Amino acid sequence: MQERERGASLADCAASLNLNGTGHIGRFSRLLRLPEDVRHLVDWGTPRGGIGFSAAVELAKLRAAGDQKAVAEAVLKHGLTSREIRQITQLMSRSEMTVESAIESGLRMRPKIVRRHVFLGSVTADRVRSYIAGLEQGQRDALLRRAIERVGLKVVSGRLGVRIFTLVGDDDLGRSMRDVGVDEVERKVLRMMEEEVSRERSQG
Repeated sequence: MQERERGASLADCAASLNLNGTGHIGRFSRLLRLPEDVRHLVDWGTPRGGIGFSAAVELAKLRAAGDQKAVAEAVLKHGLTSREIRQITQLMSRSEMTVESAIESGLRMRPKIVRRHVFLGSVTADRVRSYIAGLEQGQRDALLRRAIERVGLKVVSGRLGVRIFTLVGDDDLGRSMRDVGVDEVERKVLRMMEEEVSRERSQG
């Protein structure tokens, strides 16, 4: 893009719009590098079904129209941000990746949201409380693991106190709790703990 177009320089354009410097004008002019069927998608902010201005400026840094269209489609499909588009363009320039591979790699860089399910239950049986009060924490947690395995819960971790137990897990825990019955989890875990306590006492 020549600095002058139709007789006006970028500085002249900036001055006529009361802008400090030519930065904004330069960014607008870069959008002219985009194919027409991509330019019409550009809007301010983060438009639904469109491409934000900052994202479009990053998109315009790609030289090939085919690559610009491919990334524009990915913006609409995956909601790519201007930062993610910058990552894609950098991958293509530094490693000579194809646009498809760069988009795929860029999507893999996205942080993954991991949801944890937490369940707090009360230890209401006095004989279980009195028994586990004399155990070390590792022994308590081992007792809890055996109980929840018998109930059929899939748990990442669990911790057993004298009066309360805690279960923490991923979506597998959430699904297994629904299978058992969320309202029944506490009662069933406590019943299995009572059976484990009775078994250990009989063996001791």
